[in-house]
Amino acid sequence: MILEWLSYLQTKGTQTAKDWGYIYQNVSLRFRARRCAKAWQPHVAASHKFIQDHFDKVNPRSILIIGSGILMEIPIEALLAKAEKIYLVDLVHSRQVRSLARQNSKIELIERDISSLLGILKKGTGPFQLKNIPWKQLPAWDLPKVDWVISANLLSQIPLMISEVLPMTTETYEKFARSVRDQHIERLLEQAPKVLLFADFETRYIDRAGEMIKCETYEANLRGLKYDREWLWEIAPYGETSKDYKIEMLVKGYSN
Repeated sequence: MILEWLSYLQTKGTQTAKDWGYIYQNVSLRFRARRCAKAWQPHVAASHKFIQDHFDKVNPRSILIIGSGILMEIPIEALLAKAEKIYLVDLVHSRQVRSLARQNSKIELIERDISSLLGILKKGTGPFQLKNIPWKQLPAWDLPKVDWVISANLLSQIPLMISEVLPMTTETYEKFARSVRDQHIERLLEQAPKVLLFADFETRYIDRAGEMIKCETYEANLRGLKYDREWLWEIAPYGETSKDYKIEMLVKGYSN
């Protein structure tokens, strides 16, 4: 915990990122990735292969990676070897990612609220009202136009992070999350001619007998994106969240 706290203090970010918990999330993810490295390795390998397979097909000169995070799921060295420009988009960039960007002129870091909501949502001002969100008037992404855009395991996380700060009823959250997801996909398709998306679409809770005790799913309007492949991510091995069950996510990959 002390190391996490020190890392939190050393991680740069805007006041918005701090207030909404994104700096803490970035640090927490890095330490969790270390604890769960063995369980997460198949997911990391599958993510890398998915991106690499499509990179070889698209052969883009410029790439925009939205939700670049700690670059765990991104085969960044392979992309750097062939691409001319890579934009890494996230609300927080770790010291390690900032160091990589300083060492490589091909990388440009962009700190951006990809939901376009944090600037208008207010904390502690009363019950969350879905009707108060001006979906059609939200600020545009204003990101560089590129050959290829990747949404990196972000689709479910955008509304989830907001809901952790602004508690909602289950019904309100489902409507809110669906709107956020659909808008994200719509904007992806406007950002570049070629789009790659991978995200968790199902969360399974498995007891020690191997029986599934709960399963959570969600839907999204995938528009012109076509299903490509899927794999399981053991995100919380036994003992990480509970000694009685582990958590697996079904990750699906789509492209156009």
